[in-house]
Amino acid sequence: MSPPIDPRQLRRLLSAVLAVVLASTLAALLRPTPAAAASGDLILNGTFDNGSTQPWWTRLASTSTTVNAGQLRVRTSATVGKPVWEDLVGHFEFGVTAAQRYRLQFDATADVSRSLRVSVSRADTPFTSAVDQSVALTSTMRRFTFDFVSPFGDPKAVLLFHFGGQAASTVRLDNISLTPLAVDPATDPILYWNGVLLDAFKGTELPPTTLSRHAAILHAATHDAAVSVTGVGNPYRVRVPVSYPGTMDDVVAPSLHAAIDKAAYVVLAALLPARRPAFDDAYDTAATRRPSGVNSAEVTRGETVGAAAAAANLQARANDGSDNTGGYQLDGVDGSWRPTDGMPAVSPRWGLLPPFALTSGSQFRPGLPAGARDYEDLLGKDEYRDQVAEIRDVGGRSSSLRTTEQTEIAFFWANDLPVTYRPPGQLFAHTQIVAKQRNLGILANARLFGLVALALADAAIAAWDAKYLTGIDLWRPESAIGNGWKPLSQDTNGVSFSPAFPAYISGHATFAGAWSAVMKRFFGTDAIAFDATTDDPHAQGVVRRMTGFDHAAEENALSRIYLGVHYRFDADAGLATGRSVGAYVYANLLRP
Repeated sequence: MSPPIDPRQLRRLLSAVLAVVLASTLAALLRPTPAAAASGDLILNGTFDNGSTQPWWTRLASTSTTVNAGQLRVRTSATVGKPVWEDLVGHFEFGVTAAQRYRLQFDATADVSRSLRVSVSRADTPFTSAVDQSVALTSTMRRFTFDFVSPFGDPKAVLLFHFGGQAASTVRLDNISLTPLAVDPATDPILYWNGVLLDAFKGTELPPTTLSRHAAILHAATHDAAVSVTGVGNPYRVRVPVSYPGTMDDVVAPSLHAAIDKAAYVVLAALLPARRPAFDDAYDTAATRRPSGVNSAEVTRGETVGAAAAAANLQARANDGSDNTGGYQLDGVDGSWRPTDGMPAVSPRWGLLPPFALTSGSQFRPGLPAGARDYEDLLGKDEYRDQVAEIRDVGGRSSSLRTTEQTEIAFFWANDLPVTYRPPGQLFAHTQIVAKQRNLGILANARLFGLVALALADAAIAAWDAKYLTGIDLWRPESAIGNGWKPLSQDTNGVSFSPAFPAYISGHATFAGAWSAVMKRFFGTDAIAFDATTDDPHAQGVVRRMTGFDHAAEENALSRIYLGVHYRFDADAGLATGRSVGAYVYANLLRP
């Protein structure tokens, strides 16, 4: 490790060098470089075909650069025992964007075997690197390629070749390029960990309430990790301070991938400890998906940021009452919910949880079904009787009035069974489909999935507030119709069932409304068509074409009628409540 250097000296050093090269750089910028412009290459004169060394500059007067046979020839003096940054050849004045993928590529050879360090650094914090790698040079010209995601944005970044700490030598460089890469969903850590989350949902007996909470903590933490590393956007819970201690030899920025990976892993391992071995494997796989330009120091610093983001979000929800299942006292009158399959009431106190964004679970509480005052008033209303008749006709196991498409819709949106990713999971899966279709980058996905997750979590709290904490805990159609009538809804053995919580309002519809409200605000339009998929075993391989987010939400809500587990006012009130929740979350959280 080299002795520390005063950061002020670094700034004076780079300022002096910059002053020397500005004139020549400007001249080079004004020269036509059609090859670079056509390819998107940020490096001016990286092929040296014009015979000029501009805009490349050197740190030491004893180091010379000439162009020979279309290559940059760098002759260095001996700097043995001095730090690698003692002697530099560099290129100033190009911009990099936070979270953008880049490819750094160059050819290099030397007359003696030696090492060469290359970095892309920011100008305002000298030698803080987005990529920092060392390569071994031999007498054979070799091509070196490093992919990286910039953890910061800088309109005046610098590409540096570090020649210090070596004996005198002659190095040849050619075909130097730095090019932005297109979005690749396969390398996006937000999409990856959302997929890990959905896999974890399968096979658990946890209700959609708990699953939505888990998802919100996960995506809030990964969002905060991304914001902390890049400085772009506003965090949900915490902006982890990112400092750059050390010397010019080890000042690197945190890896964005490592920060997101660590945040996701810590949250999942804490919330679902029984599945930790699977998360260990997922984390190992995530490490193999990082860009080739990430070094160990960047990973370590990224992991520190990610762990802190996870800890802050976990701690914020540590005592939120989610583990208080409580007892549920049946109202015991006609119209009130009662178990239909011997299952106790699920999450009866969930509506009391502190929301992630809302002021309370009752903030958007709908009126009682059909505008009723109480159970007796509801059962006497024509609207209630008409809706019971509708469910009896189209939602029954043996209905002859339900169409083939309605049956498909019913099962397509069901995902109630533990073998599926459940209702929140389906909406995340659809978010993935649209995000990939629209070529979103890491930061956009971090914000989008954060908004969707927080909206779904508050949708659960709002829906369960209406289910349990109002004057009517409405019975399921199965109880209302009686006489052996069974809903179309069924488990993997074909046994009909109704979810074990009150009908009003529909959780599916509330989730769907919140999701659609966030999606159309995020993308600025509802008119984005996509092919929706499902995980329900009764709709294997079914794909439905959605013309927009509202179309998907409304079909989702209606599916509960065709499945025989909800009334129409459950669906309508759920959609309205969810849309209010989603609009509120979007307006108040994760602002860009």
